Parts: sequence; C-alpha cells; structure tokens
Amino acid sequence: MELVTCEEYAKSRGLPVVTVRGYCRNGIIPHLRIGRAYKLDPPLVDEALSKVMHENMEYRPNGIKRNNQRRKNFDFEAALKAL
Repeated sequence: MELVTCEEYAKSRGLPVVTVRGYCRNGIIPHLRIGRAYKLDPPLVDEALSKVMHENMEYRPNGIKRNNQRRKNFDFEAALKAL
C-alpha cells in the first residue's frame, strides 16, 4: 500500500486538486490525515469514487448526464411578461 498526496492523485487521474480535497473533507473518499495533509491509497479511492459515481447515475433518468449549457435563444422579455 503506497500512499500519495491529493496533488499526486489528482494529477494522475486528471481531476482538480480542489475536488479531491473536498471529497476528503466531506468523507466521500477514504483518506489518512497527517497534520494538514491528506494521504490516499489510489486503489481504495478509485473504488470509492466509482461506487459514488454509480450511485449518482441512478438518480438521473436513463443515466444521461445533464447538460448545463446556457440556452442561447432564451427570450428574457417574454419570460418577464409571463410573470
């Protein structure tokens, strides 16, 4: 079992470091805290993240990821008049 830092794990998986630290802080991924640093065991973290991702996909209809792009043709004036 080789422990790595949040920065090393995030870089190896292509994730933002802030996200990995947030997952540690919220108890989503298993970690060991030494002082101010979080130490992670990559195989355990991968397993925990895949479980969380699978659980999150169950709440979405058909497992389709939501599209958060802005609507380009939204008419604000019509929306205000409807109120």
